[in-house]
Amino acid sequence: MHTVITFIIAIIVIVFHYWACRRRPKYWYVGGIIPVLWFGLNTILFLNGKIHFHEDWKMLVFPTAIILLMWIEGYQASKKKEIEKMKAKDI
Repeated sequence: MHTVITFIIAIIVIVFHYWACRRRPKYWYVGGIIPVLWFGLNTILFLNGKIHFHEDWKMLVFPTAIILLMWIEGYQASKKKEIEKMKAKDI
């Protein structure tokens, strides 16, 4: 049961992060909610001794890279869409 709940929460977080990353460039910080929460959670776990970087580095590095790459890619996509809208208005 715990695995199902964890999976559902993970899906919700990923969908929210994907949606938040694609907001207009004016609201770039909305996509940063999940990365900030991820860094905060990892910091708390590290300070409490639950995470040891030399043992858990894969668990820390790869999700962090994926989250940040989703944020960057979403920002670039929304910026491109905004530029296309501005070009369409100019013509």
